[in-house]
Amino acid sequence: MFNRKEIKVESKKNLKRHYFKTILFVFICSIILTGTYNYTTENQYINNQNQNNTETKVEKPKTVYDIVIETVTKTPKNKQTQTKKRQVANGVLAPIVNEVTEKKSIIFGFVNILNKSFFGGKANEILIMFTCTVISLIIAVFIRDVAEIGKNRYFLEQRRYNTKIDKIFFPFKVKRTCHIAYILFTKSVFQFLWDLTIIGGIIKNYEYSMIPYLIAENPNISRKDVFKLSKKLTQGEKWNLFKVDLSMIGWHILGIITLGISSLLFTDAYIECINAEIYMKLRNRIDGEMEKDTYLDIKEYKDEEYPEEKYLIKINTRKWLKVDYDKNYTLTTYIIFFFTFAFVGWLWEVFLHLLTSGTFANRGTLFGPWLPIYGFGIVFILFLLKPFRKQPLKLFILTVILCGILEYSAAWYLETFKHMKWWDYTGYFLNLHGRICFEGLLVFGLGGAAITYLVAPILNNIYSKIEPKIKIIICVILVSLFSMDLVYSSFHPNTGEGVTDSVQK
Repeated sequence: MFNRKEIKVESKKNLKRHYFKTILFVFICSIILTGTYNYTTENQYINNQNQNNTETKVEKPKTVYDIVIETVTKTPKNKQTQTKKRQVANGVLAPIVNEVTEKKSIIFGFVNILNKSFFGGKANEILIMFTCTVISLIIAVFIRDVAEIGKNRYFLEQRRYNTKIDKIFFPFKVKRTCHIAYILFTKSVFQFLWDLTIIGGIIKNYEYSMIPYLIAENPNISRKDVFKLSKKLTQGEKWNLFKVDLSMIGWHILGIITLGISSLLFTDAYIECINAEIYMKLRNRIDGEMEKDTYLDIKEYKDEEYPEEKYLIKINTRKWLKVDYDKNYTLTTYIIFFFTFAFVGWLWEVFLHLLTSGTFANRGTLFGPWLPIYGFGIVFILFLLKPFRKQPLKLFILTVILCGILEYSAAWYLETFKHMKWWDYTGYFLNLHGRICFEGLLVFGLGGAAITYLVAPILNNIYSKIEPKIKIIICVILVSLFSMDLVYSSFHPNTGEGVTDSVQK
């Protein structure tokens, strides 16, 4: 039996030791494990737009599903007139003759008959849904679930070592990805089946809770053993585990009151520290039943990295996963960074708008697939704040300030000279003239730090494989296209529904 108060005291001590780095790590994990970070406050700008349009009869916007279907089939869903098929034959074989005649192909005619006979003419929709489901399942099983083991490994080491953020890649470094994915997929299936019984689902949730930590300690463990050992670790402790969760309700309520800020800055990381500490208190129950990582057993904290060369599994770090965050980047790398993050920012904005409104909108002032404010922001952070890379907290604070100045200045310029708003934080917590808000800057600060210490070094490793001459050609082409877009858009900026709103409104 473990002492809940002692667990929490030790967890707070572990979190305090490397507070900012741990908060940043949890933020990165939340992006990987959930796929996104959502604002917790409501954007009143969208509501105001809806209110302004209440008196005008507007056609119901197309959903994401509709857009995908129309893109694939090239046929608008709400098309009013349809060309009536000319029936050229009657009788038993009429469907075959008609379809072959219309499609002008025996193969496509036959496929269309099968589509109508077995899928009700919705084979395209079914195929798209099936493909999206398969892709989502692959990402969930082989990336999201496996990354959870990297997260747990970080917190097991963080108790006694100065652990790096790139520990999230631990499962991939030890080359046990498929084995880990198989075990966790089996766990998810079993948990789902037990959830159907409700009470059984709650019990099994606690019984299976030690599985990710057992794998994080020894990825070689078999599926049969990991379930058996997790059951042994939690035997007689499920009620205590439940009470730990119950004791965190106050922190979750505080998260609601603070619009998620307290969760981001403390609670989420604190809970991870508690869970890791509980595992370490319970693992003595399985002495001799699993090959343990003895270097996790040290009593006092060491201000040094975990000795990976002594780990029970050989760790072969792939070159592109080696992180050197203090590296000097070349001019061509900075240019490619700019377009990479400008494109990612554009994807993010477009996807978020699709998700919230169900309509496609080319976000930003330009017409190309890039949002320069994201590109400039990241390049400024990497270039101007390089002297502070070894001081994470200072880099985070300066990133918040830099992003705030950049975003506010851009919004002021666009509103003053273009008389349009491309974003509006009116209604958000602690916003300034609707141009910036505290929550957004907090996320930008954490995101900028994550890119500095993890994403940019990995991308640099990947881009370094490109021949220098080819990199120069790519940069020249991208800069030329961007310059033409910039010149044209300065006279004819991208506007419209879902993109801008008049300043007068």
